[in-house]
Amino acid sequence: MLLQEEKEDEALARPKIGQAAKPRGRVGRAFGWLWRRVNGPINRCAVSALEMQHGESVLEIGCGPGDAIERLVRDGQARRIVAIDHAPDMVDAARTLNKVAIREGVVDVRECSVSEMPFREGSFDVVLAVNSVQFWPHLRLDLKSVLRILKPGGRFLIAMRMTMEPRARRRCEMLLRALPNAGFVEVTMEEASARAMQVALIFGKRPIWAGGPYDAFVA
Repeated sequence: MLLQEEKEDEALARPKIGQAAKPRGRVGRAFGWLWRRVNGPINRCAVSALEMQHGESVLEIGCGPGDAIERLVRDGQARRIVAIDHAPDMVDAARTLNKVAIREGVVDVRECSVSEMPFREGSFDVVLAVNSVQFWPHLRLDLKSVLRILKPGGRFLIAMRMTMEPRARRRCEMLLRALPNAGFVEVTMEEASARAMQVALIFGKRPIWAGGPYDAFVA
């Protein structure tokens, strides 16, 4: 049974209906172009904050038109970059933008919802979500799925635009409660400037010790 606070958090995180949640068609492609322009500074800030180490694997949830993927490729540290989005038009756009890296086997872009991720436990060193968590269908369960697919000690970063979202600060406070409840440790939040925007960077890690639902140490 959910506590009242958890019910309020679920309501705050409930996905919106429309092109913002799932871009499609001509209007959706226009949204994708706009998001690449608007989210570019946020993606740059988020990729920098990840501090990727050479040979790590990374998953981006809600990749949109693929700008963050392209930046991760240019960063040159990731051995494997996987990205998912539940909007077919955004998957096509991300594949087009990153076709060379896909052909070289560095990038894999899939049509998939965060609630239906097919990845095995401990698949990734890093998981990234930029301006997408507010559209996740089942926040509590989806966060536990993220925890599951991270390697022990793996890092999770949520990046959110603060300037244009009236409820952004409340949502950040909700996420700072939800991540520890899902099993994440070392949960912190920083604010950074990305050109004219303020960005919230929320970090969490999968534990490396035994004692939680998905935190058994793997040698």
